[in-house]
Amino acid sequence: MTDANVAPVGSLDELKRVKDAETEVAGRLKQAREEAEARLRQLREEAEGRIGLARTAAQQARDERVRTAQKEADQEAAKILAEGDQQAAAAESGTRPSAKREEILSAVLGEMRPD
Repeated sequence: MTDANVAPVGSLDELKRVKDAETEVAGRLKQAREEAEARLRQLREEAEGRIGLARTAAQQARDERVRTAQKEADQEAAKILAEGDQQAAAAESGTRPSAKREEILSAVLGEMRPD
């Protein structure tokens, strides 16, 4: 009792359906692979772009910090030079505290100081 509508195992129709299914699955796999590769390329490009932007921002921040540090160093150097100039001028005019030692002691001790 065999059914006329059912093909015997190993028939050409059954092999054709299996081959069609395999072809369809292979096509879907290929399409999925291509989509995954395209998405991966897109993500890589985005990552490289973001890395480039981050590098640029970091370089700008570094450059700004270097400029700020240089400005601070220049200001400190100018301050030190000004103090040195003041001390040199004071030494030349004799207005340094060590140069006026006797005058200061006389003013503080007054009459208590022996001659």
